[in-house]
Amino acid sequence: MNGYEIISVDTTVLDGLCTRKDVLITFKNEIGEITMPLALFAPNKSAKAVPVILLANGSDIKRKGLDLNDSQRFGQTRNGVPLHQLMMRGIGFATIDYQAFATDMGNKEGKVSGGITNLFFKANQEFTKENEWGMIAIWAYALRAGMDYLVTDPDVNPKQVAPLGCSISGKVALWAAATDHRFGMALLSTAGHGGDAIWKRQFGETLENMCTYLPTWVCRNAKKYAKNIKEMPVDQHCLLATIAPRPLYVATAQHDLWADNKGQWIGTYYAAPAYKLYGKDVAFKSQEQPPINQPIIESAIGYHVRSGVHGLELYDWEKYMQFIEFHFMKIPVRSIHDIY
Repeated sequence: MNGYEIISVDTTVLDGLCTRKDVLITFKNEIGEITMPLALFAPNKSAKAVPVILLANGSDIKRKGLDLNDSQRFGQTRNGVPLHQLMMRGIGFATIDYQAFATDMGNKEGKVSGGITNLFFKANQEFTKENEWGMIAIWAYALRAGMDYLVTDPDVNPKQVAPLGCSISGKVALWAAATDHRFGMALLSTAGHGGDAIWKRQFGETLENMCTYLPTWVCRNAKKYAKNIKEMPVDQHCLLATIAPRPLYVATAQHDLWADNKGQWIGTYYAAPAYKLYGKDVAFKSQEQPPINQPIIESAIGYHVRSGVHGLELYDWEKYMQFIEFHFMKIPVRSIHDIY
């Protein structure tokens, strides 16, 4: 069971533009308990509950990555969240430290242990079974635990919470949205393989590579297909399709070859038929990957490939905000110049 405690409330953030709430989430069963921090920022001027981006993050709360103490980056947190712009648009922001639920020990055999897994082990069990959760699933569960709190907060619209993640956290955000339909949309940034990119293209990070160097991320059964990828009966477009009919945004970067931006586009494109089954409009004009820096916003599936490399940039954030405004707030696409 999950419980929570509000540790502190600060209504003066950004000169009173928003309120920060720090929350401690506790998972407890008969074996023991584990705690995880959550931080929520909500705009003070909003007259009603707001949509919220829930960022999947390893340990930035613990490391004070949410501090606003860099005068050269006014309105942005130390970890790059454009907090001021979010608040001006009327969009809340929350994040969790998912490593509080479990830390990746990097076991080369793929054995996952420690953290919340210890609360589910049977007698004499030392690590998860071959068909049980890897780190992506564990961290996705931490996001779902964060959602357990957010649906109770009066400042949050519980039907408009969007998990967001970059790289490994993008894989985490996608899995959380796929396994918990309380999330109203999913936002991905350079998630790559195990997220939005097609495995069978065998480009960049392959399943064999992940099973060799990062085997704890996936269940140990994944090794069955590491050298036999063509026999795998599904691929990542199937996972993306499970988000339908909820809005989905996929973002990648021109020079992110490891995450395979072309493979990400293929995965995104072939998820579209699931949306069309629900009568949702997907504004893809052809199978060709859209040009650099020409985002698709007004669509059930949003997409862009920006210039640059792997990571989560301000450009990405602004497209996510526009996507949320279009779908949740019914506001036509507007630029930052329309906000200030």
